[in-house]
Amino acid sequence: MRKTPSQQRSRDMVETLMQAAELEIGERGLDATTTNHVAARAGVSIGSLYQYYETKDAIVEAVLQRHAARLLTAVAARLRAQPDADPRSLTRRVLKSVFDTVAADPAQRELMRHWHRLRTGPAFQALEQRMMEHCRVYLLRRHAEYPFADLPAALFVAINSLHYTIAHYMSLDEPVLTQRQVIDALADMVTAYLRAGDARGKPEPRKARRAKSAATGRRGS
Repeated sequence: MRKTPSQQRSRDMVETLMQAAELEIGERGLDATTTNHVAARAGVSIGSLYQYYETKDAIVEAVLQRHAARLLTAVAARLRAQPDADPRSLTRRVLKSVFDTVAADPAQRELMRHWHRLRTGPAFQALEQRMMEHCRVYLLRRHAEYPFADLPAALFVAINSLHYTIAHYMSLDEPVLTQRQVIDALADMVTAYLRAGDARGKPEPRKARRAKSAATGRRGS
């Protein structure tokens, strides 16, 4: 953003521009939308728009950030509403909330279709960071059930696997899978990953340690 809005009038202008950009992208499509369209929709001059956003790309990046915040709000609400749900049920509900949020917003649907060629890094990083915080709290409350030795690494892998699978699926014009299939498969993946972490965190049984030691001894003789 060229000009940081410090006064209420400037903040109102930014909000007007963002709403106009969302409407234009949702109606015209990403490629057909121009800064002139956004300015006209907002009822301001193109010069006024350029005081805040230098290019169309800057506008799109700001819209992406807004949509990331909306997704996070929806996800956080779902997590707060179901703090004691099992991992599979909670994952399914969170993913359903994500799909519903995107489906209800034409601009967000359009941007998700083109996520791979947009500057989505900042928005994805913001989502990743906040999701790691929420999931960390959830798993720490269940450390006895899922004792990950390296929880940050586990969360990084799991959350980014969800992010990029969902983004890729939403970018497909004719997906071969249904939304339900994708949600179920991802929920199964998360559940299996947590159970694998549980197995890694448990001490190795004495009998297994003895067998491994004997096998090592035989290889060395």
